[in-house]
Amino acid sequence: MTQNEFEKIWHDDSDYVVCHTSGSTGKPKEIRLSKDFMRDSARRTNEFFNISPGSRLHTCLDFKYIASMMMTVRADVAGCRLTSEQPSSKPLCDIAKDEEIDLLSIVPAQMEWILDSSEKWSGIKHILIGGSPIPPVIRRRIVISGYDVWESYGMTETASHIALRKVDDTDSSFAALKGIGVTVNNDGCLVVNMPDGESLVTNDLAEMTGENEFRILGRVDNCVISGGIKIIPEELEKKLGEFIAFDYCLSSVPDKKWGDRLVMIVEIRDTSDDVDLIKAAVGVRLRQYRKILDLGVKSPKDVICVTEFPRTSNGKIDRKRLKEMLSSSDEV
Repeated sequence: MTQNEFEKIWHDDSDYVVCHTSGSTGKPKEIRLSKDFMRDSARRTNEFFNISPGSRLHTCLDFKYIASMMMTVRADVAGCRLTSEQPSSKPLCDIAKDEEIDLLSIVPAQMEWILDSSEKWSGIKHILIGGSPIPPVIRRRIVISGYDVWESYGMTETASHIALRKVDDTDSSFAALKGIGVTVNNDGCLVVNMPDGESLVTNDLAEMTGENEFRILGRVDNCVISGGIKIIPEELEKKLGEFIAFDYCLSSVPDKKWGDRLVMIVEIRDTSDDVDLIKAAVGVRLRQYRKILDLGVKSPKDVICVTEFPRTSNGKIDRKRLKEMLSSSDEV
């Protein structure tokens, strides 16, 4: 969907917009969002970033997803200008380095391309990153880049983000936007309390760090129970990501002894690479980091190589499909 196509939908006579979830935890589902609900979300973001009629917004994402839809709504509510481009892994190629943009919406992979540029886009005031967690390697590069970058937390059902955190070297928590309340239920999952009184129980395991401030630990449906120990793969990935630069993720395979066996999956795109050599080298690193990070029994038991991670349409690793791949693999 293009910007013009969504703008026609936004300005039609309907009082709702049909959206689809990303499908990162299952089959994408259709939901209807009230246009008033979306306007309220836009006002919260505009207030946070001081978006005014003289501002310019720019998105590098597809308008079939809520992230770009909401950029349209924010521009409409503020009465400001919105520009967009065809989604790609190499954004801003037609944007001059000094061209002014008050709020840029991208995903982590696009941020990596921006960081790889030999010259900084000095006219960008704020960068909003969503879609998936920012890898530690990219996070470290952002901190020293000089860009003002904000990581978002939200979902289609909440009309984009309900909380933001600045990407800096303090490992700050997400802070809910004005009017949003957050709590954690007895299962450890984050509960979002919207201003209209509706509560949404998420599948995200979280810890509260202050009033309406939180950290995301991982998804409850990704948890691994190995030898009676509960392991949150995303939590370990965050620790290991401080030391490991290659593409990997943690998952599990059935095991007669442990119930589930935690494994590290490494993406090897170059099929000419020596897989056995790579697995041996990664294994050595894991043994080193097991002591450094005090992983103990939570350390991955094996290393498995794949040529490509299965991904959802917005670029997230499809962990469900990955587990299906592992169950049919000769390596397991």
